[in-house]
Formats: sequence, structure tokens, C-alpha cells
Amino acid sequence: MPGLSNNSNACALTQWRQLFSSQSAARSAEAYTHWQGVERLGLPTRQHEHWKYTPLDGLLAHRFAPAATRAVSTADRDALSLVLDACRLVFVDGRFAPALSDSDTGLWHVEVEQGAARGSLPAPIQPEMFLHLTESLSQETTRIRLPAGKAAARPLYLLHISQGSEYQETLNTLHYRHHLDIEASAQGQVIEHFASMGARGHFSGARTSMVVSDNAHLSHIKLTFESSASYHFGHNDISVGRDAVVRSSTFILGAGLTRHQTSAQLNGEGSDLAINSLLLPSGQDVSDTRTYLEHNKGYCLSRQLHKVIVSDRGKGVFSGLIKVAKHAFKTDSQMINNNLLLDRLTEVDAKPQLEIYADDVKCSHGATVGRIDEEQMFYLRSRGITHEDAKQMIIYAFAGEVTEAIGHDGVRDIVLARIANALQGGV
Repeated sequence: MPGLSNNSNACALTQWRQLFSSQSAARSAEAYTHWQGVERLGLPTRQHEHWKYTPLDGLLAHRFAPAATRAVSTADRDALSLVLDACRLVFVDGRFAPALSDSDTGLWHVEVEQGAARGSLPAPIQPEMFLHLTESLSQETTRIRLPAGKAAARPLYLLHISQGSEYQETLNTLHYRHHLDIEASAQGQVIEHFASMGARGHFSGARTSMVVSDNAHLSHIKLTFESSASYHFGHNDISVGRDAVVRSSTFILGAGLTRHQTSAQLNGEGSDLAINSLLLPSGQDVSDTRTYLEHNKGYCLSRQLHKVIVSDRGKGVFSGLIKVAKHAFKTDSQMINNNLLLDRLTEVDAKPQLEIYADDVKCSHGATVGRIDEEQMFYLRSRGITHEDAKQMIIYAFAGEVTEAIGHDGVRDIVLARIANALQGGV
């Protein structure tokens, strides 16, 4: 019913315009520019190539309301927080919560800019409508800097607690904006964690941009553990300098509709980038992950591994594009997407792509879709292992390549526990 879709789009845009206008005096100049991007692009439909597999009807059918932040106690925070030896910053419904955060962040320099006083940020690598929406509706920017030559002994842990609306007919709308500067020869790890307080739904927009300077090392982990009634749209940018090393892993293990994109540029020779993701849509969830990578300089290495485990009636989407610039000689780039279907009614749509404009490069991409190997299952069952235990062992082995790349034992254990819980119907 195209007419219904168009009406929903217009209604959603009108409501978001009202949210933007309601705090126009506190918006920065960049926020106005991004809102113009929202108006110019408009909401996508299934006729758009990049949205043909990701339905927005459920999201757009809601009434959108600003997040009316209710008090979150330390007990509430601790119930949702991961138990990590890390410097913790807590955000509630799109806003920084200093009373719930650690006052000592070690070597990490943190500054929160609010309203019209927010400074400029790097231009988006691959702009799209929901990126502009988050940039325009977010009310503050968290600037995080790791000084040159410093190695942070403890990770920086960003906990985002989102609360649903008290009224069933409305959907709380909240947006997070962070920017990381990892200066030359610095080393650190950042963990982003998104969680829901209760089972109520909310619409979360999340955007993190990262500038990793020459010879710096950054490990970045994103964990989306929100409620199944929620919607999460995220877009991370990574700019990588000369001889820098970046590891970025995303785990979408919650929320009913998620769409996350990682856009990256290799802007210095000798850089080394790995982008990994694991999606676990179940029930009627739709999980959509995308990557866009520009090899702009030569002698760089990139590796991508994206895995989707789909159960019940869930749906997974992967789309990735690697572009190799004209003079990016000796590029070595690989992108792999593996998908495991656990039930007959599951679905995965995969589209890995390459655009190569240079000679003397080594690039490859591939995608696989399959079900649990019956020979593996027979082998395990013949050794006295129950059907459910054998199934879980095979799934863990499938996910293992991504979870082993996490680089933090505590986070790895949490992800594996989350996978086990999801497979038992607990998420």
C-alpha cells in the first residue's frame, strides 16, 4: 500500500521537524545543516536500492516523543552495566549522566558540549538520512581524546541506558553523539554498550566518529543489547592515519529493528584495519549491517568478517563496499560474509561489492548462506551429545571467529552468554 507508506513518512518527518524546532535556540549551526540533509533526502522507501530489504513501516507507524528522562538509580545502572575494569561514562536517554559516571577517567580526556555551544565535527564519510537525523536531534556531543604517545591502561566504557515511554502509543526518541580523537602513537580501547531499561520500546540514534592518527592503535567494540520492542539506527565513521592499527567489532544482539553502518577511510600508508560484526536476529527481528571502506593510500591492509545467525522468522541484511583509489597501490583487502540459517522461515540478503581503480592490488570478497551441517550434527550426536548441546556447539564454533577477535576476555564472555540466552529465547 504505497499511499499508507507515503503518509507514514510524511507524518514521521513532521513529528521529527517539531522535535527539532522545539529546541531550535539550543541547536548548533551544524545541526541546522544536518536537518537540511534530512529534509533534502526524505525518508527512504522499499523502492530505494539501499532500503529494499529493511522495512520501516513498524517504526514510522509510531508517534515520536522527546525522551522524558526519569531518574536512574545507581542500582538500576549497576543492573545494566557490564562488570569491567574500565573507566565508565553513563548516558541516559541521550544525555550524559555525571552522577552515574566515574569522575576519574585516567588518561582519557572527556568534554561534553551542549546546545548551540557545540563545536564542529568531521564531515560524514558516507552521509545518509538517519545519520543526518541523529546529528540534528542529538543535544550534546561527547568529545573524547587520548593524548599523543599515551597508552590507556583501562578501557573507556560508554554505557547508554535508554528508557521507553510510559505511554504505549508513543515512542521515546533519543540520540547519542560521540567523537574520539586518538592522537599520534596513542593506544586505547573503547567499548560502547547500548541497553534498555525495561521492555518498553524506544527509538535510538547513535553516531560515533573516530580519528585515529599516525602510529596510533585503537580497539573499538559496540554492543547493542536493547529490548526487542526498540529500534536502533547507528552510524560510525573511522578515519585512519599512517601506520595506524584499528580493530572495530559490532555485536547486534538485541532490538527489533537495527541498522548499523561503519564507514572508514584509510588515509595514510601502512595502515591496518579490521571490521567485524555479528548479528543475531530472531523472532521477527530485522538486523541490517553495512560497511563502506575507502582505501585512499597504498600499502594498506584491511580485513572484514561479518556473520549473521538467524532463527525463527528473523531476517538479516549485509551490504559492504570496498573502494580502492587510483593510486592506492599494494592494497590488500578482504571482505567475508557468512550466514547461518537455523529455521526454514529465516532470511538473509547479502551484497558484498568491490570498486577498484588501481593496479597491483589484492582484493577479494565473498558471501555464504547455509544451514547447520547434518554431518557435523551426526558426528556430535554419535558421541553421546544431545541435539540441543550439539546445535549450540556448532553455533558457537560459527560465531567463534568474530568473538575471538574481541580482544577483551570479559566482553567475550558476555557476548557468548548473550548468544546462549538468545538461542534459548531469552532476548
